[in-house]
Amino acid sequence: MAFRIERNLFEQIQTEAKNGFPGEACGFVVERDGALSVVPVTNIQDQKHAEHPDQFPRTSATAYTMGPDAVPILVGHERGTLVIRAIYHSHPQHAAYFSAEDKMQATVWDEPSYPDAAQIVVSVIDGQVREAKAFRWDGSAADFVEVPLEVA
Repeated sequence: MAFRIERNLFEQIQTEAKNGFPGEACGFVVERDGALSVVPVTNIQDQKHAEHPDQFPRTSATAYTMGPDAVPILVGHERGTLVIRAIYHSHPQHAAYFSAEDKMQATVWDEPSYPDAAQIVVSVIDGQVREAKAFRWDGSAADFVEVPLEVA
């Protein structure tokens, strides 16, 4: 099942990915009252790494941890005031693929945290977006698989 997104929203995600460089950018595509919007979220990975390098060995160059500004989105989704349609993040200096680390972030006990939400990964090389791909949970494969990313 493809993930379809309006061009202006996709451009917002690309801008966030470029602005986050050389670290990973992250956020959501949410639906409220039938309208989609992009909600960027702070990546606090560097802070976590500085505080607990053994527990958080990666920096924002290769990982993300969403900051407290993600909480209203997560709570809104749980309460039904909005729907998380996609979760996005960037891969600085790397291709747009769904890594083992990405899967770990997106699952709990090997099940997707948000099974109906697409995962969008944006490759940013030397500060420029090179590609973006979408992934969805495939229950039969018990993994995230690439699906068409349709920008309209």
